[in-house]
Amino acid sequence: MTGVEIAIIIGLTMAGSIVHGSVGIGLGLVAAPALVAIDPGFAPGPLLLAGQIVGIRHVLAEFDGADIDAWKRGLLGVPIGVIGALLVLELMSDKLLAITVGSLTALAAALLLGGWNLARTPRAETVAGAVCAFSSLTAALPGPPLVCVYADMKPSTMRPTASLLILSVTSLGFFALLATGNFGSHEFELLGWLMPGVIAGLIASRWVRPHLDRLWFRPLVLVIALIGGLALVGRQLFL
Repeated sequence: MTGVEIAIIIGLTMAGSIVHGSVGIGLGLVAAPALVAIDPGFAPGPLLLAGQIVGIRHVLAEFDGADIDAWKRGLLGVPIGVIGALLVLELMSDKLLAITVGSLTALAAALLLGGWNLARTPRAETVAGAVCAFSSLTAALPGPPLVCVYADMKPSTMRPTASLLILSVTSLGFFALLATGNFGSHEFELLGWLMPGVIAGLIASRWVRPHLDRLWFRPLVLVIALIGGLALVGRQLFL
């Protein structure tokens, strides 16, 4: 790693961790495009595991606010998403993975910026669990499908509910990635590079959470994610 790359890794993971620690998702959405451009190995495993440091905080501190029924319904779809993701990963080159991460980031950001939400029904929650698992293990982006379905929840409910489901996905997905050779010593090393920024962002997010009602906060995060996703796709296609 060069000094510039280390600075980018720490800066972006800190920014993503602040968003994740405030909203309940966002580490991969903010950081994945640039980090995958540095090393495709950052996605899915290292970024997904790093996000769980923040997710554990939400579960421990706000568990009483979680919608346990929504979490259970989401779990029903997780195995389908995991199997689909593992099949796709076996077919992906590093370039295709980078294009996938960039495309899914840009698409997720555009949908959320456009205010696209789904009616929260039991079926939608189960489908969201499957899509969450698939996007987690292919692009380290577990959150966007959950935000679309959980849009009617208060932040204090969304954070622990989404975190419970993502932790469940990660627990199953991590062992699946290990078993299929998609997580090894290199990915553990990359996970170590993420930790300083993740921990710093988690600490800083405690001062951001009380200000989530600011109208500019969420759109700004999504615009940054959209630009990052498009830039990553453009780099892979034209450079």
